[in-house]
Amino acid sequence: MKLNGKVLVAMAMVVGALATTGCKSSEQASEAVAPEENVAAAPVDTAAPGVEQDSLRLSFYAPIAPPVIRVEERGRAPSERHFWAPGYYRWNGREHVWYNGRWEQRRDGYEYVGPRWAPHRTHHWQYMPGHWVRR
Repeated sequence: MKLNGKVLVAMAMVVGALATTGCKSSEQASEAVAPEENVAAAPVDTAAPGVEQDSLRLSFYAPIAPPVIRVEERGRAPSERHFWAPGYYRWNGREHVWYNGRWEQRRDGYEYVGPRWAPHRTHHWQYMPGHWVRR
């Protein structure tokens, strides 16, 4: 098969265009994005105090510490059955984004522990999702 110059130039342009479309670097691709919190769907910790339960948990990390927690105006609870789920920072892959707190319904016999960030031994910050614990 014989290729002429026009076909070779066209192929080179296609390959060049594909190469410059912006591939993600391996560093960006490995940054997991922390999930949005959902109090109603948060896991329930059924283990006894001081006992760790075996489970598969995903870990999310950020390369920088989150900003200082914001002070939020709560207002009045809609009813006695509601509690304040505090706001939190979520890592979106590039920066920490604030999600406002809100009133949520209680679960009888459980207490909600809100999401938080903790320093990790790898000099990153680990995201600890919210969950319910037995009172």
